[in-house]
Amino acid sequence: MAGTNQGTDAMEKYHIKLTDEEAAFVASIDLRVSHDHHDEGHAAYLANKKPILALLKSLSERDAMPAARLSWWKDPRYNQGRVKASRKGLFERNGCIGADIYTHPHFIPHLRYFLFGADLSDEVISAFEEKVGNPQWVTSSDVVPIGKYARDLTRQHHLDKADAPEEFFKLCLDLGLGLNTAGSVMRSVKQVR
Repeated sequence: MAGTNQGTDAMEKYHIKLTDEEAAFVASIDLRVSHDHHDEGHAAYLANKKPILALLKSLSERDAMPAARLSWWKDPRYNQGRVKASRKGLFERNGCIGADIYTHPHFIPHLRYFLFGADLSDEVISAFEEKVGNPQWVTSSDVVPIGKYARDLTRQHHLDKADAPEEFFKLCLDLGLGLNTAGSVMRSVKQVR
């Protein structure tokens, strides 16, 4: 996959299962979040338009996107930021509408989550999964220890303090934990100094 740092160490069970045609679209998309030069970034933006739209159309037609990821994108309650709008709504507030949302360079990190899940190493994901256990058995008394564990993993693995809270939030959603639990874990990881 062009430009992805998810690489082979990503926990593939969180990857969306792609058809051969969709895999070809993904292979032609430059998934890098930043580029060394403006011209390079602009060329990627232009080249990405067609395959991104074709990929999203195909995924939508076969309902391949996990419900939690769609909620993360469309539901304002899943955006824990200061501005109360969905992630999609933030694009719209900035004048980006329709297909332009999905071809905008700032959509690439969202697309990466849709396709691959949280951007955390296998080791971190496995350790967190083990701590959570069966998500259906998680109760309110488990939330604080789970959040503390995510915070400890962030420190132990020297994760980026700015990105880790959101990545753990995404992982919680993919594990099937509720919105309140995911938000609590995210707030806990934000405490890392």
